[in-house]
Amino acid sequence: MSEKQRIVAIVDDDELVRRALCRLVLSLSLKPVAFASGEAFLQHLEDARPSCVLLDFHMPNMNGLDILHELGARGFEAAVIVITGADDDSVRESCMRAGAAGFLNKPLSRDSLTSAIEAVRGKDMRLLQG
Repeated sequence: MSEKQRIVAIVDDDELVRRALCRLVLSLSLKPVAFASGEAFLQHLEDARPSCVLLDFHMPNMNGLDILHELGARGFEAAVIVITGADDDSVRESCMRAGAAGFLNKPLSRDSLTSAIEAVRGKDMRLLQG
């Protein structure tokens, strides 16, 4: 894979979901980097340097909203797309207020993921510059 290939961080505690999302991201000619927890993602954030983050909302310890707040505190600028299996308007609103660039419901289709990533490209120039 090219060094300039855009990196998409996948943060989800469910191994099967992580694997499926990795395959989906690879099919879009992007480079997935997977993390099993928000804590692991935050610990390796500087090393991973993702252009985009697919962030599960429901995880033990730190949920997606906790991670969004921490990313904001760190000045993280890449686009974050929150994914969840339980669509809830109040969760969606909280995530968007906390800085999420998008919000998707599981299961994700290739088309919905492609559309979401395309939509956030304008919000994060690193996605364009790759």
